[in-house]
Amino acid sequence: MQDVEPAGVDDALARSVIYRTLSVGFQMPTDERLHQIGARDGFPILAAALDHLDGRTARPRMDAAAARLRAMTVPGVDALADSFVRLFGHTTRGLICACETEYGPDAGFHQPQQLADIAGYYLAFGLRPVVASDTRLDHIACECEFMDFLNRKQAVLLADESRSADGQDTLEVTEHAERTFLREHLGRFGRALAARVLSEDAHGYLGALGRVLLTLIEAECARVGVGPGPIELVVRPDAADETPMLCGTADELIQIQRSR
Repeated sequence: MQDVEPAGVDDALARSVIYRTLSVGFQMPTDERLHQIGARDGFPILAAALDHLDGRTARPRMDAAAARLRAMTVPGVDALADSFVRLFGHTTRGLICACETEYGPDAGFHQPQQLADIAGYYLAFGLRPVVASDTRLDHIACECEFMDFLNRKQAVLLADESRSADGQDTLEVTEHAERTFLREHLGRFGRALAARVLSEDAHGYLGALGRVLLTLIEAECARVGVGPGPIELVVRPDAADETPMLCGTADELIQIQRSR
């Protein structure tokens, strides 16, 4: 029988909570989404998760992000929506770009290759885009939802006292996917995105989420032993893009297909 790893379970669940909140938070604000993440109540679950992980890191930094969230007075949903549109626009390109493959070299093959690689990660775990959805797979909300899924899966596997050899292999595959996805995707562009959001909305709701994202990515890259991407990352030259911003709920970003 395998020994249960309660610390590992709690850590994975805490990471899942944070990624889930960021996934919802980096979508167009609605009353329902604000309720989902406890924005009107000082983000109690998110703040508790940040406090938990802060005590587990070698260089505690998450407590400052948690304190900022607890003290925040969240404006009305209309004001938040205006702020969201000001930063991210109605299409892929706004003041800040929220999609990974818009960052990096202006090479014709770069974006299709990166999108295919991201899709490959999702499909490897039985995830697929919602039918008829305009959601970009490389949007920050979608990538955070994927990391939420990976960490919830780790928590379930770690909590299984009778974990089989197959279960152990699945856990190792899941942890490997988390590490490589951070290195090649979310960690590669997430710091640059977070820094821009924090700079443009330093004292606002989205700026607070940007601070959480920046702190989380740096802590997570250090935890799994990969180098985080640069704090400044060039956005490739603009081109005509009529892709709408995503507007579904977090549960609609990726459909999870799995057998029990």
